[in-house]
Amino acid sequence: MCSRYSVAASFLAFAGLCTAAIAPAAGAGGWPERPIRLIAPVSPGGGGDFSARLLAKSLAASLKQPVVVDNRPGGGSVLGTALAAQAPGDGYTVLWVSGSHAINAAFERNLPYDPLKSFEAVGLFAKLPFILVVSPSLNVASLPELLARLRASPGKLNYASSGTGSVSQLGLEMLKLAAKVDMVNVNFKGAAPSIAALLSGEVQMALLGPLSVKPHLANGRLRALAVSTAKRSPALPGVPTFAESGVPGFDVASWYGMLAPRGTPRLAIDRLNAAINASTEESAVREALAEEGAEMVRGTPQAFDAFLRAQVAQYVALRGRVDLQLR
Repeated sequence: MCSRYSVAASFLAFAGLCTAAIAPAAGAGGWPERPIRLIAPVSPGGGGDFSARLLAKSLAASLKQPVVVDNRPGGGSVLGTALAAQAPGDGYTVLWVSGSHAINAAFERNLPYDPLKSFEAVGLFAKLPFILVVSPSLNVASLPELLARLRASPGKLNYASSGTGSVSQLGLEMLKLAAKVDMVNVNFKGAAPSIAALLSGEVQMALLGPLSVKPHLANGRLRALAVSTAKRSPALPGVPTFAESGVPGFDVASWYGMLAPRGTPRLAIDRLNAAINASTEESAVREALAEEGAEMVRGTPQAFDAFLRAQVAQYVALRGRVDLQLR
């Protein structure tokens, strides 16, 4: 026969189990109830940081809670990404990611996280095309002319890239393979020194973002041959794509998106995704990104997950064909 104490203990244990079972749902239902931390694994002041802060401001207005950007640069974005992977999956820590997330997945050794399995996809925010530019002294007016020059003089022309493993390098390595041409990579620390090398004649071409090259296109010091994405860039609508210029299937871009630690409640992910999509309706956000040459993207978490997996697969396929190791 049970005593009243054992009955009471059994009741309390049962109540505790019930409370534990419903606590996550109750917490998710009220989400967000406090500020959200957006980890940006980049240094303050750069293009990625600018876009992260632009989105954070828009999300805060939609979600009625502060969204605080926490810059954690280092290791080619690995340090900040690892911090996000270790954060609780409660919806109050999210991660700002760019194309380097997929590149690291393919080329980095011994990452302290799994680029796909450690995270939940939240949403793709924007895509940033790159522009193939050349010095006018090269005397080529189109990509087919440049490819003909490269085939006639294999290994004689140089291209600038803004760092080992950057899109500016990997994009032109993809072009070498797709068009069966040869050119020599010269690495620089960023777009500005790459452009300086172009203007001085140290290199003959580069694949760079629209924002960094537009002033030099306007004054005639550089010439645009092709845009790297599958469709033309609104920032430079007169520049044909690589596919239009005889390199079918070429589609390389940088991009910005958001991930959350694995286990983040679906309600939080869906509300974050809805807020990201809502930001595309804000003219101030669209105009600010257009200045950078970026184009906003709407979509579901599932669509971003598929996009991210395709990006990783693209760079993994490249990994076996180029001599490149980030770390």
